[in-house]
Amino acid sequence: MQLRTPKRYTKGHKRSIISLRRLWLWILTPLLVYGGLQVYQNRDTLGPPVQDFVADIVADAQSGIATAIAPTPLPTQDPAERIAIANDAWQRGAMQEAVADYASITNLAPNDVLVHYRWTLGLIMNGQLDAALDAAERTVTADPFSSDAWAIRAMALDWNGHAGEAIASAQHALELDPQNPRALAFLAEAYLDAGQPDRALQTVEQALEIDPDSFEAYRVRGLIRQTAQFDFEGAREDYLTAYELAPHISYPAIDLARIEFSLQNIDDAIATLTNVIELNPENAEALFWMSVFQYSGKGDPNQASDFASRCVAANPDSIACNYYLGRIQIGLEQYALAADSLDKAIELGTTNPIHFWWAGQAQLSLGNCPAAVNYLNTGYRIARENEQANLYSDFEDLLRECQAFGGVRPTATPAAEADV
Repeated sequence: MQLRTPKRYTKGHKRSIISLRRLWLWILTPLLVYGGLQVYQNRDTLGPPVQDFVADIVADAQSGIATAIAPTPLPTQDPAERIAIANDAWQRGAMQEAVADYASITNLAPNDVLVHYRWTLGLIMNGQLDAALDAAERTVTADPFSSDAWAIRAMALDWNGHAGEAIASAQHALELDPQNPRALAFLAEAYLDAGQPDRALQTVEQALEIDPDSFEAYRVRGLIRQTAQFDFEGAREDYLTAYELAPHISYPAIDLARIEFSLQNIDDAIATLTNVIELNPENAEALFWMSVFQYSGKGDPNQASDFASRCVAANPDSIACNYYLGRIQIGLEQYALAADSLDKAIELGTTNPIHFWWAGQAQLSLGNCPAAVNYLNTGYRIARENEQANLYSDFEDLLRECQAFGGVRPTATPAAEADV
């Protein structure tokens, strides 16, 4: 028999007539509706802040994700090995190779003055004078308190035809280091180019007193002796000393070759330039002078044409290279090619009347008298403005012959032919 235990029920509360849940619903619903209506009506004002808030949250989330999945950063590259490679090319005299190497590491060594200095000097030696100016400014930026930085800037300015600015830059270099022979040498060269040879000589002698082994100073003193004192043997001695002190630097070697050529030591001149070109096959200045030596010294127009063509290829904007290639092409009776080369030199902005004389001769060789007269008249006017009296008769004879015979090729050579 099963006994049932009676259930006990908890005593309950009386249910309230008014439900609090419903009461809150009736209170909150109008407020929410009113708030939503206000947001909608003011959406132009409230929208941008809300959008910015949401955008910031999304951006933070994306940044966090990107950081979480980003690859491990590579270690900072040490430029020491690449600098060593560039230095080796520099010491070997392979300036084109060295310039490329130094240029590639300037961003890795932004404050290394030596890297920037050699980069700038290499550009100057390679004939890239516009690029050298930019590099010189970056060299100063690398260390504004470096005397050498301001000195190489002076050289770049002077070689670009800004002697006055070069003087100011070199003087600032000497303010930073009054005993810097390099700055004194570059200042002396700027003085020489500014038409102050006596001051230039005094300055370069001061440089040699400070450093008797300054190749820069010997080279500049050679320039002074050659161009202001007309002491060609003395100039040759200074150029040779500069070359022996720095055989890997190309521009003293080119100066030495040029003075050897002037002294009729043609084989020595060619041998010196050959060494430069073997290491720097695209050095436009070396190629130009080799073409001159081969044509005017050896009388070999074919070899000369090869070097002049390489010169134009290395520096298409070189007035000298285009002009001399045209000269050689006339000698080879390649008159159409000569006309193009000489026209290019004129388009590049030459103001040398001799270039216009040869351009006129090329056009006469093609039977094109009107074009010849145009070149000849322009060159004749420039010669008159420059008071180059030795050229007057050359232009007059050629103009007279053209007008009289209308296309007969003249065989005369202008008096200033040596002015290449």
